[in-house]
Amino acid sequence: MKQDPMSGGEEAQREFRAAVEDAIERDEPTELMDVALDVGLQTSECEWGQSCCIQLSRHRNAQVRGNAVAAFGHLARRFGRLDPQRVRRVVDIALRDPSEYVRGQAESAAEDLATFLSWEFEHPETRGPGSP
Repeated sequence: MKQDPMSGGEEAQREFRAAVEDAIERDEPTELMDVALDVGLQTSECEWGQSCCIQLSRHRNAQVRGNAVAAFGHLARRFGRLDPQRVRRVVDIALRDPSEYVRGQAESAAEDLATFLSWEFEHPETRGPGSP
C-alpha cells in the first residue's frame, strides 16, 4: 500500500479501502502480509478493518494469518474497541495455530487486547513435559 489514508481524508480512505479489497481479491500472500498490518495501522473504519483482519486471519499462508491477528492489537490501541464475540474467537484459534509464527503474533495480540481492552485469554501450554 503506497497511500497513507490517515493524511488525506475521506477520498484517501476510499482509495485505501479499494486497494485493500483489490489486494484481497488478488490473493497474493506476499502482498497480503503487508496489507493485514496496513489495515490495523491505517484504516479509519474500525468495523471494516476488523472484518478485513478476520477474513485474512483464515488465510492459507501463516504469515498473512499471523499479521492479521497482530493487526487486532493495532486496532484495539487505535480505536479502544473491537467486537469481542468475533475477535476473541479468532485470537483463541490463533493461539493454537500449527504455525509458531501465528502463535507468536497471537500472543502479542492477546497482550495488546489485555492492555487496551482488558480482555483475558487462556494461553495454551506451549512447552512439552519436562521443559523448564
